Amino acid sequence: MKIIDKNGKLFGKVNMLDLVIVLVIIIAGLFIVNKFSINGNDTTVTSSAKKQIYLVAEAYKQAPDVAESIVQGDTLVSQNKYQNGKIDYVNIRDNDYLSTTIDGKLVASKNPLLKTIEVGIKCQGNVNGPYIDSGGQELKVGLPYWIKTSKGQIRGFIKEIKIEE
Repeated sequence: MKIIDKNGKLFGKVNMLDLVIVLVIIIAGLFIVNKFSINGNDTTVTSSAKKQIYLVAEAYKQAPDVAESIVQGDTLVSQNKYQNGKIDYVNIRDNDYLSTTIDGKLVASKNPLLKTIEVGIKCQGNVNGPYIDSGGQELKVGLPYWIKTSKGQIRGFIKEIKIEE
């Protein structure tokens, strides 16, 4: 007796196409059950809480006109609407850079044509375990951060974050 006969039946009784369809349905069912079952070993339940956040961001090599578009007291803008956050302070200074003297020594210099802008921001953010976001941007020290108001936007980096309890 052959395993598959000339009619395509397994042991002369089960059609191979029917068997493949039944196996696909069983595998899909197992996948769905596994995907939606609550498994205490793999899931971590955390709650998201809105908290007041104070962050300091800094942007380098900005044109003076762009740097002056960020003003103390302005409301943050993100996702085409005003956000629950304000610019607390703005510090604009000449950009630092290294240059060389005629004899080849490195010296720290200032470039008055480019500005470094430091901004303190008070905002409300979502704290969910180790993840913090505000206005659709993830907040972690060192990450890029868009400082956006109705008058301008500058891409900087987060220097400091304080979560107010």
